[in-house]
Amino acid sequence: MKKPLILFAFLFLTWPLFGQNIEFTGIFASSSSKTFKNSFGYSLGYNKIIKTKNKLGVSFSHYSYGATYDNIYHPEYDPSSLSITETDANNKRFALKLNYAFRLVNNPKSKLYLGPEIGLNYFKIKESTERIANGQIESGTFNDDYRVNNKLGIGFILEFQLDEVISKRVSTVFSLNPEITGFEEFGAMGSADPWSIGWLNFKLGVRYKLKNE
Repeated sequence: MKKPLILFAFLFLTWPLFGQNIEFTGIFASSSSKTFKNSFGYSLGYNKIIKTKNKLGVSFSHYSYGATYDNIYHPEYDPSSLSITETDANNKRFALKLNYAFRLVNNPKSKLYLGPEIGLNYFKIKESTERIANGQIESGTFNDDYRVNNKLGIGFILEFQLDEVISKRVSTVFSLNPEITGFEEFGAMGSADPWSIGWLNFKLGVRYKLKNE
């Protein structure tokens, strides 16, 4: 993860300075995969206002999912049988993201942004799965502990900012962020993992202005 961090830092240190702010947000994320069905986390971000209008941002996000989920399916080796499993998950996702947002609304006390986002994602999967005996299928317990690194993610952000909530430098921010990330290698055989995961992220937090626009 060091190389992407160094690259992001270099880009921001060499970019012309206009308005600058830092932010901290809480995250709730729903995904298309049971491995990360409903995750909670946080995000740390840094933004620059480009020519007093649009916004370039970089962020680090950490998601955690710890719950029990089940799978009921017909295994490939015996389609007539029914496999039932229960999985205790303690999974994590780390994301480095870069976005460019266009300011659609610019009121004295509020702003609305919309723009694309791209990022790199790192997953830590740690699960304990119990298979329940059913007909020809025997019971058993299986443990998974592995990482999935450097998976591309693309999406967009729709963000509302309410300015001067506590002081002139403090704003609140709410954003909606749909995205798709890679996960399994495309075309991989013999794996139950999806090759991509869809996400819908909701973020709520505060933003602190370092430099006026």
